[in-house]
Amino acid sequence: MKSRAQLSEYLVAPAQRAQKAREWAKAIPMYQALVVARGWASPEAKQLATVWTLAGQNEDAAEAWHAYAAAVAAGPDREAALAEAKRLAAAPDPFAEKLLPAALAAEAKQAFAAGRAAFTAGQFGDALVCFHMGHALAPELPGFLRELGSTYDKLGATTTKREFYRRYLVQRPFGENADVVRAELAKDKDVLGTLVVTSSLPCTELWVNRQKIAKLDPSGKGITVAPGSYKGLCFTPKYEMALFEYATVEAGKPASLAFRWAIVENRLEKPYGRIALENPKSPGTMIDLGITATEIGVAAPPDGKKLKMILKDDSGVRVEERTVKIEPGQRVIVRW
Repeated sequence: MKSRAQLSEYLVAPAQRAQKAREWAKAIPMYQALVVARGWASPEAKQLATVWTLAGQNEDAAEAWHAYAAAVAAGPDREAALAEAKRLAAAPDPFAEKLLPAALAAEAKQAFAAGRAAFTAGQFGDALVCFHMGHALAPELPGFLRELGSTYDKLGATTTKREFYRRYLVQRPFGENADVVRAELAKDKDVLGTLVVTSSLPCTELWVNRQKIAKLDPSGKGITVAPGSYKGLCFTPKYEMALFEYATVEAGKPASLAFRWAIVENRLEKPYGRIALENPKSPGTMIDLGITATEIGVAAPPDGKKLKMILKDDSGVRVEERTVKIEPGQRVIVRW
């Protein structure tokens, strides 16, 4: 067993260097990982609040100062932290650019390797600290959620295990590791839901929560997934279309992620013209379909309502306004 200070020591010097160089986006996740390991009463927690302040992120800084004040003993240090939190909370800067902490993959991988070594050795407390640190360093790497779920399982924390597994499965609903996690969660009744992904026309690439899907489920039954929010992308470069759709899955219930789209074919000739089509997701807003391709993929209205279409020739002399119905899977040929 190692102390929390020992497990996180490798981050201290890099965090200090990043702070000195005013590289706030790098310093913040490193101090966040140090706070995960050493706690909110640690000097590193005070440094985290300081860095948020120096970065001009008043809201995050105020929260960090509050957390530090709540953790330290009563005295001048706590009073100073509370005063700083109050000052920052009362002075939000609406023009401040939101700082996004960097994903520190190299440092996260080091934490992952240390966590796996501790897990293999049966030192689950150490593994937990390492995996939490890694997740703080690179939250977008879902492997930490899976490892945290597995580690909490070893420690008998069943409820916490399920939550980390659920979060992992939302980020990575497909693949071998997903199937293992899915099987683990499926041991409990009505914990998972079902996501049915459909498309009215073939997608060249299909993505769900930034994970590529090889093909649609031909059975139409969908895939068992964790409750949560899902964002899908149907990408078809031939038709110059990138269509996003969203779904929310609830435990024990099915949800649909449906790409409803059609193809508009521009056959405006003698004179040549271009097409603008009303955005079905933003009524009144027109989308210029351009002239780089004669066939363009467009979203079909979910309620089947008709859309406004405006046709113009290159000189702007000939203009026509129409009302058209765009059905999913349809090919709409437009002529003068």
